[in-house]
Amino acid sequence: MAYDRRLVAVAAGAVAVGVGIYLLQSSKPASSPAPAAAAAAPPPAEAAGGGDAASEDLHAQAKRAKDLGNKRFQGRQYDKACEEYTRAIELAPDKRHKDVAVFFGNRAQARAMLEKHAEAEADCDAALAIDPKYVKVLNRRGVARERRGDLEASFSDFTAASLLSGMTNEVANEGGERVLRLLAGRRASARLAQPMRSLPSASFIGTFVDSFKCHRAILAAEIASPAELGAAIASTPPPEGAALAGLLCRRAVSHMRVSDYEPALEDWLSACALLPPPEGGRVGADGSFTAEAPWLDGVGLAVASVEQGAQALAAWSNAANASGGAAISPATALSMAGMFLHLRGNYPEAMTLYDYAIDLRPRSIDVLLKRASLWYEREEEAKAIADFEAALALDGAHGDIYCHRGQLYILQSKISAAVDDLRKAVQLDPGSVLARIQLGMALHRSQQPTEARRVFADAEAAFPDSPDVLNYHGELLVEAQEMEAAKAKFSGALSISGNKFALAHVNLGVLELHSKQDLEAAIKHCEKAISVDPLCETAHVHMAHLCLQKYDLRGAVAAYDRAVEMLRLKQELVDCYSMREATAAQLALIDSQPAIYEPLLAEHRQRAAMAAAGMG
Repeated sequence: MAYDRRLVAVAAGAVAVGVGIYLLQSSKPASSPAPAAAAAAPPPAEAAGGGDAASEDLHAQAKRAKDLGNKRFQGRQYDKACEEYTRAIELAPDKRHKDVAVFFGNRAQARAMLEKHAEAEADCDAALAIDPKYVKVLNRRGVARERRGDLEASFSDFTAASLLSGMTNEVANEGGERVLRLLAGRRASARLAQPMRSLPSASFIGTFVDSFKCHRAILAAEIASPAELGAAIASTPPPEGAALAGLLCRRAVSHMRVSDYEPALEDWLSACALLPPPEGGRVGADGSFTAEAPWLDGVGLAVASVEQGAQALAAWSNAANASGGAAISPATALSMAGMFLHLRGNYPEAMTLYDYAIDLRPRSIDVLLKRASLWYEREEEAKAIADFEAALALDGAHGDIYCHRGQLYILQSKISAAVDDLRKAVQLDPGSVLARIQLGMALHRSQQPTEARRVFADAEAAFPDSPDVLNYHGELLVEAQEMEAAKAKFSGALSISGNKFALAHVNLGVLELHSKQDLEAAIKHCEKAISVDPLCETAHVHMAHLCLQKYDLRGAVAAYDRAVEMLRLKQELVDCYSMREATAAQLALIDSQPAIYEPLLAEHRQRAAMAAAGMG
């Protein structure tokens, strides 16, 4: 599995999640404080009369029509109820009177019962133009908009109704939570459907690559620099076929050794383009092959003909076999190219290359594990399990299998099974940093703190140059409330990495916030994390939380928008979009009706701050 990027220690301020105000003291929202009892929408005023007897009589007639409409409604005579409410609206002499808002609101409900949701929404608009604090009508319009598929507008209405009712209106609260789940899921699905153009953080890629023993061996071998290999590729006469493939693969490895992953991906793809077309490609009338996928744009991938591709495959395979494993095989190149596309979020293309690699080398355990990870990320768990079982059938003593399946178990909250697998992974492959980190965290989650600390101490001794080990050990110590010890680990991670390990910067900011309530220091740490690793999505999510702590809703929305550009797992996207949409809804209400919503949000902020300080 791609290693879990979600941090243990997260700090955020008071923020609306769904329609409630929550204090986020950790990566999961804590219980919400008792909300302030904001003034509910005032009941409709009785007929004012205005000193005009004729107007008073008309208003009284309008109210009688409304009352008759209510009786029709109670008798489920919704068409007739609409007629009476319409008559009430027409009779009312003062079209701005709050009673008229009630007439429109009642007709909206009757029309909703008739499944006339567009007309119901229009009636709610009319009612709210008269009384913008009419909670019941905000809820009704929220339902109408939900039924019409306008989830963003629907959520805005439920948010407004919840704020106006002091977070006590169950219809608003439940409707807001329901619509937010749908809206966040829709946003996440739309985002995943878009082709990705950039790889994730280099530190994330490095940890994932290192989790495969065969990749560690490839990267440990002596190899020329990218510049030297580039000169060989550009030599005259230019290399072709298997010779060119070998140079491209070696240059890709050389790029990977210095964490230069974008050119590494291009070289892996260029090498794979020398092979016959995989399934999903297109052979033109002239015999040329072009894969129909946007991730190939600008790379210039095409073989002269299918026949030449077959010849290159045969020669390349023979050369790799003759090297005794020293040279990169076609299956390995496909596995590497697929892995990078997988990490970039190009799931269909990655699956094509994984399948191609397994066709060429059916005993490719690393490819089966990567494909299992991809199946899981695509929410096809049964296929992921099948690939793990296939890998175990090939070699039941392969440490990588237990490392990656253990990660899957952690994501599924099957902690006991994860501990068992990760113990085996460490035993079979003591050189796996990820296996040791995950074992330590799994032991901690299974309430075995003594052994968890021993695992991390052993990992620090075995991998003294690993900032990951120190950082995750620090997160364990944060959970144990050993803040000074945690700070030492995070500082050590920065020292080892030359101050470039973004997650440690974020975690130091969290400590500043918890221990000293120093919000500005936390923000500076987060800014530093983003400056050293702009692709660290965790840093952007934390920055959004810190903006919320500062009550900078606009800054929070912008930070969430940057984060969702980088997130690749659906649940992570759903979580991030949930926060983003909840924040954006409040911001939109403040922008559109500041006189109403700024005081309400200020009151909630005050109560949240008092609760956080132990005063509420």
